[in-house]
Amino acid sequence: MFWNATAGRPAQDGLAISMRLICALAMLLTALPAGAAEAPLPALRDGITIKGPGRFRHDGQLTIQGTVRLQQLTLDLHGPIRLEAGSTLQLEDVHLIVSDPLGAPNGTSGLRCVGPAKVVIRDSTMAPSGTAHPMWQLQGDLDVENFRTQNSEFHLEHVRARLDHLTIFELEISHDSDVVAHHLTLVFLSTHSGDDDRLSFSDIPADRPFSKTLALGSGAKATLHDVRLQFFLLYVHGQSQATLERMGRVQLAIFPRCSGRMQLPRGYVGSTMKPAIFPEPSFTDCAFRLSLNDVNVDTWDVYSGGAADLTFTNSRIDELTAGDHARVTVRDSMVYADWLAASGDARLDVADSTVGALSLAAQRPDLATSQIRLTGSSQSVFSRVRFDCGIFAGDQAHADIRGSIVPPKYIRRGGAAMVQVENGTTTRKVEGQP
Repeated sequence: MFWNATAGRPAQDGLAISMRLICALAMLLTALPAGAAEAPLPALRDGITIKGPGRFRHDGQLTIQGTVRLQQLTLDLHGPIRLEAGSTLQLEDVHLIVSDPLGAPNGTSGLRCVGPAKVVIRDSTMAPSGTAHPMWQLQGDLDVENFRTQNSEFHLEHVRARLDHLTIFELEISHDSDVVAHHLTLVFLSTHSGDDDRLSFSDIPADRPFSKTLALGSGAKATLHDVRLQFFLLYVHGQSQATLERMGRVQLAIFPRCSGRMQLPRGYVGSTMKPAIFPEPSFTDCAFRLSLNDVNVDTWDVYSGGAADLTFTNSRIDELTAGDHARVTVRDSMVYADWLAASGDARLDVADSTVGALSLAAQRPDLATSQIRLTGSSQSVFSRVRFDCGIFAGDQAHADIRGSIVPPKYIRRGGAAMVQVENGTTTRKVEGQP
């Protein structure tokens, strides 16, 4: 089926009828405020083409099964896209505006492929509304030519991709993906290791164009031409080992299920004569290893779980999560809390540190969602902390806030959660609705 958005109905024969409909709609749109011109997105049946110009809105999950083509229109999305296995989504001159519910995690209104699918994008844009941060979880085939996005992410798993003139916040290439790319502008180029990879990366600059063929994590590879990035981000899983040399700016992400003490350094680390080995074997029983030689480390991500029992001191951490039965202690550190979360039966203890980075959101738009999120039966203590974000506590979580240097921007509570705020001799329980 071909849907003519200008006429607002399936295309028909009959020039006179079509012209009268077009003229009537044009007069109506001229008379109404701009917001009133927004129309519900028609049902996306297999084989449909929806062609503008026009502005459409969709609330809730948008499921695509079969082949769907959208052309020359603006689409306000207020919910996720589910792309079924074997389906094809084609966007041509489409402008996506993505909204998330207030306080929702990054990626809530993203796209997820349920099995291998095909996505083709031509001359289109995607921008968030408010604090939304769209994430597309892709499998299958991806063909992009001129796609400009803001504060958005592509995550490629088992994808064959051809990318030309893509602007995006994060491009992740992992899990046997094979990418050929020209003229990319990225904040983050990232990759996930497998559980037992041996990886090597060198001479990837920051803030200037380069061309290079990369063997990436978990069997992925990329041939890059004229690519500019701000950060190279490596996610290290299991007992993988990675060597990094002469790297312009990196962020390193770890998934510890181990015990010990770590210091996550910032700035240029290691040298040819003396590479820095992380973590130091004498201080932890962690199996993963990083060898750093003249590597400019910006921040670290820590995603702890299992029975991890870890203490971090004098560290610069971007994202920090504690799940399962993990126990995490942080001292004298900076935690951006791009995503800081405790869940399950985890224990989190933060003292003499700065938590949150809302004040940096103008330079890092992803930090606009900086928040502490405490759920499950987790227990957290924040002592003498300078907060630059808010706190949400839900489920049966319990949090103590003791002697804040700067108080949280807000405290919201849901379920049976409890938050106690202590200042000097005064203790206040946060009650009421979330």
